[in-house]
Amino acid sequence: MIDIHNHILYGVDDGSKDLEMSLAMLKEEMDNGVSLIYLTPHQNKNTLTGTILRDRYQSFLSEVKEKGIDMDIRLGAEIYYYPGLKQDLISGKALTMDDSKYVLVEFSTRTETNISEIIYELSVAGYKPIVAHIERYPYLKKADYFDIKDAGALIQINAGSFSHFSMRGIIKYLLKNDLVDYVASDAHDPIKRKVDFSFVHGYIKKKYPSFYTKLIEMKKIG
Repeated sequence: MIDIHNHILYGVDDGSKDLEMSLAMLKEEMDNGVSLIYLTPHQNKNTLTGTILRDRYQSFLSEVKEKGIDMDIRLGAEIYYYPGLKQDLISGKALTMDDSKYVLVEFSTRTETNISEIIYELSVAGYKPIVAHIERYPYLKKADYFDIKDAGALIQINAGSFSHFSMRGIIKYLLKNDLVDYVASDAHDPIKRKVDFSFVHGYIKKKYPSFYTKLIEMKKIG
């Protein structure tokens, strides 16, 4: 099982604050059956460049190795969409997932955005956009989810969102219509926003067994 969206890399965003917290979150990942993690610190047009994040990622790998932790850890980013993202992806300032063509993109939860149009633009440029926690965009209508998929997107939902009543119906609809590609933790800390895939191992396993099998057997993005 893989986790493609989390904030375990410490000291770079609103996620983990220090190495101790990151190590605790890695333990949670292992306890939940995760064997591959894509670290996805927040990026936007004003924050950390790819070079800085790559350096911090390499330092973190060394620290994890020193602790004797056997975990496949790769680098990506959760990028808040902004005009000019395509150019920054090409230059390497904005990070893709493990230097692939896959890119995890976050959108505004307040300002209505034409997500399908943006996805199409990135797809035409050769990228494979993954829409982060799509259930958190309240302005989307049911037809929009299909338009976003048709434009070339993959869809990720947060495991913890099912516990929020306002998002439960959306998630059920997405799963029922086979629109979900990834379920991720979006973990920020080991307590309040922790790694918790109990929703995956419980509800999804019972209601959508074929999708559950796909999730737990997934080895990497792509």
